Amino acid sequence: MRLMVGARDGRVAAAAERALAAAWTTDPAARRRIWAALPGTPEPALRFLLAPAPDSRHQPRVRLVAAPPDGGRVLRTALESPDASVRKALAAILRATDHPLLLGDLESALREGPPAPSAVLDLALDNPHALRPAPLGRHRTGFAAVAILKGRPDLLDGYEPASLVSALARLAGGTLPAPVAEVCRRRLRELGPGPGRERLCLLAGEGDAEALAAALDSGQEPDTPGVRALFFFRTGQWERYDAEDPDGALLEDYSRLADEDVWDELVRVARGAGRQAPRAGWVALTGPDPDVPSPSSGPGIW
Repeated sequence: MRLMVGARDGRVAAAAERALAAAWTTDPAARRRIWAALPGTPEPALRFLLAPAPDSRHQPRVRLVAAPPDGGRVLRTALESPDASVRKALAAILRATDHPLLLGDLESALREGPPAPSAVLDLALDNPHALRPAPLGRHRTGFAAVAILKGRPDLLDGYEPASLVSALARLAGGTLPAPVAEVCRRRLRELGPGPGRERLCLLAGEGDAEALAAALDSGQEPDTPGVRALFFFRTGQWERYDAEDPDGALLEDYSRLADEDVWDELVRVARGAGRQAPRAGWVALTGPDPDVPSPSSGPGIW
C-alpha cells in the first residue's frame, strides 16, 4: 500500500496496485494486511477497495465485496472508524450488499451478545437482501427483527421453529421499538405443537421471563410426559404437576438422567414452595449418599 501511495513514478504505482489487487483476491492474510493500512491512508485505501470489480458475483460490484475481509472488519470499521468518509463508504456497502459474509456480520451482531448498536439495525433495515425468508439459513435468526419492523412477520415462518422461539423471547425482552415486542409476545403465545413449543417450555423452565410469561398465559406445555412433569415442577405449576405426577415417579425417572445442577435447582424450587423435595432416582438405585442427611437424621431434604 505504501508503494502504491508513495511512488513518484505512475508506472510503479500502477504495478503496485496490480500486485495488491491480485493479493487481495487470492490471499486472506494479504487482505488483512491491506485492511490494516486503511486508517493511515483512508483516501487511497478507499479508492483501492471501491474500485470496480465487474466480474464479482455479489453486489455492489467493487473490489471490497468481491473478496471481503473476515472477522467483522467491514462492519466494525463502518461503525468505529474515526474517518467520516470511511464510515460513510462502508455503510453504503453494507446497506446494499448481498454478500453472505457481510450480511452474516450484520446478522451476527443482531443475534449474538449484548444488544447491537441501533446503527447496525439501521443498516440491516436499509438492506433489501435482509428482507427475505431466512436469508442466511433457517437457524440464523438475527434478521427476524428486520422482518417485524418492515411489516413482514410472514417471513418469520422461514426460520427453524426452535431457533425462532429463542429469538422471539430475546427480542420480546429487548430494547427494540414496542411493535417488535408485541409481535414476538403474540407469536410466542400462539405456538402449536412441535419444536418451537418445546423450546419455549425449555426456556421457561430455565427462567427466561418472556418465555415463562408466554407459557403461563397460554397454558402451553411439553408433549412428553416426563418432560411435562419437569416443566410443571420447575415453573411452580403445582396443581398441574400433582395431577401429572401424583407419586413423583416421572420426576424420579427423569432424575436418573439429570445433571447435578438441574437436580439442585429442583431442590431449591421445592424448598422455596414449601414442598418436599423430589426423590432422586439415583438415590433409589444406589442408596442414600452418606453426605446427605436422611429424614431420620435431622433437618434435610431427602
